[in-house]
Amino acid sequence: MSPRRALAIAVLAFCVASPSRSAPAGSRTEHSYANLDAFRVTRVALDLDADFASHQLRGTAVLTVRRQDPSANHLVLDTHGLRIFEVAELTRATYGAPEAIAPFWVSRPFRLGVPDPIDGTALIIDVPRSDAAKETFRIEYETSPRAPGLNWTTARAGGRGPRILYALSQPFGARSWIPLQDSPRARVRVVLRLRTPSDMVALLSDAADPSAKHPFAPTSKRAAAHGLITRRALAPSQLDLVVGDLKFAAIDDRAGVYAPGWSAHGPARALREYPAVRAAGDRLLGVSAGARRDFVVMPAAFAFRTLAAPGLSLLSPTLFDRTRDPVPLAARLPFAAGQDDLEPATRADAWIGRAFAAYAQSRVAAELYGAPNAAVLDTLAYLEQRASLADSPPLDRACAGGAVGRAGDVGSSRLAREKGRLFFETLAASVGRSRFDAFARRWFAAAAGRPAGTARFEQSLVHRLIDPNRSAIRRVDLTEWLHAPGVPSAVALPDAATLRAVDAVRSGWLAGRIRTDALGARHWSEPQWRYFLEGLPAPVGAARLARLDAAYRPMRVLPPHAQSAWLQVAIENRYPRGIEAASAYLEAGGRLDLLAPIYAALVASPDGAALAHRVYSRARAGYDPLAAARIGAIVGRDPAERTK
Repeated sequence: MSPRRALAIAVLAFCVASPSRSAPAGSRTEHSYANLDAFRVTRVALDLDADFASHQLRGTAVLTVRRQDPSANHLVLDTHGLRIFEVAELTRATYGAPEAIAPFWVSRPFRLGVPDPIDGTALIIDVPRSDAAKETFRIEYETSPRAPGLNWTTARAGGRGPRILYALSQPFGARSWIPLQDSPRARVRVVLRLRTPSDMVALLSDAADPSAKHPFAPTSKRAAAHGLITRRALAPSQLDLVVGDLKFAAIDDRAGVYAPGWSAHGPARALREYPAVRAAGDRLLGVSAGARRDFVVMPAAFAFRTLAAPGLSLLSPTLFDRTRDPVPLAARLPFAAGQDDLEPATRADAWIGRAFAAYAQSRVAAELYGAPNAAVLDTLAYLEQRASLADSPPLDRACAGGAVGRAGDVGSSRLAREKGRLFFETLAASVGRSRFDAFARRWFAAAAGRPAGTARFEQSLVHRLIDPNRSAIRRVDLTEWLHAPGVPSAVALPDAATLRAVDAVRSGWLAGRIRTDALGARHWSEPQWRYFLEGLPAPVGAARLARLDAAYRPMRVLPPHAQSAWLQVAIENRYPRGIEAASAYLEAGGRLDLLAPIYAALVASPDGAALAHRVYSRARAGYDPLAAARIGAIVGRDPAERTK
């Protein structure tokens, strides 16, 4: 692997698990202060105002709480940056009252614990001991303008353009906009009343508008007041929210696209294959037609390639700028229903749903668009993750609770997804594809809607799939996959003939046997271009890159991901036109896995470090806060300041 690829992957997937800390009261699950053994929040009713001027949400959260321990006298919730004004409990109890009276709100004392940069702050509410099975609390609060889970964006040119708010709750972002028990064990039903500036759309994970006449109707009405209710109880990390100036276009009666700008019909055409992909994935996993799914084309500042929550997929706009790709966009996305229906027992068990999502995506791509084309995507995914996988934690601990401030969830989720897909592919190669798929369907059907844990999954593999007398996989191999770092040597890798042909062309070009204008690259797909560029040795030479640039104009014709690979090569070889193009690219985009490797390539030289700092100074206001923090760590101090 070239230093460029290793650096890019390290920047993308670096994740550090921070140690657990003791809770101020009650028991503590990993990265949650909540005393779940004493209380369990089951429902959250939010009544909020979205203030786009101050970048804050304000209002109340009414929590329905099931009491587990009658003697408990503290309710502990998770928060991050929330300003709490008042906490009250709904009660009927009044000392000395001769008869029952109507319920009323009674203020309860509360205090905030010591803040932690990752886990936030415990909200500790003093409550009287009670034999009541259910209690209700109202919390009046507002979010911080710098809440880690909230992102407020506008167009970069003078602050004009679509206003969009998006709340990302995985892995620990929910507590920065809702006071709640931020743990997978505390699944909640959410009722949201949200007031916004007029003519906005509000979307919440797996939520429906109760006023809609059809259960799968899109919540596409533009209004100043919105009412949404989740169809089922969700883990807090699954609660994503998007609010903004968005247009809607239908894909079919159970799917649609929301996009900023004057129309959403272009993105809807790019996703027109989704119904066929959905049907093929449902057949593979043996599930019936699921709930509605909507796709949202996010602003340019969106830091991730894609994020999926129940019923809602958030997509980078860079995904819609790919040409000559043999696999349509809908089949390149992880099959989100695979992870929507599997509820992880703990954060560390989320890899199971992600593995099903990635495996289903690969199998559907092969079924609908050919195994050779699917093999190209699988090979690139493997190459992107290989360096990270070598040093990764085991699957059942893979970046569980990765440090949000330094890594966010993008590295950990993609890491677990790809390693899980390789695990499933290796199982299928060992026991036979049809046998593994049958096992997967049975297990998926049994686990859907129930907490799925690694131990239970491993037990099912041993007892229902792996025959020690016939299978090439032994129990020790399961231990290596599930409980040891890295990827075992016995892994089933795809055979991508298309990429082998690119290898031959690259070798011939580097050896001088093939002229630059005879590469045949004008007909390459985006994956072929990426594979060609990322496999170039360092250095190639500025003169050779100039000929490649003159023949194919990569910054004009290539999609954004391939452009990022081209710019990294250009910077490493000090090709002037490429370095000039890097500035505009870095200021126009926001996707972290495309920008961070370019910044990393720039800071490798003194002149490049100075340029990186100048560009970052101009562009950081338009970046997602997570991307700005990560890139700021790469860029470091101003080189001019270092010399003082």
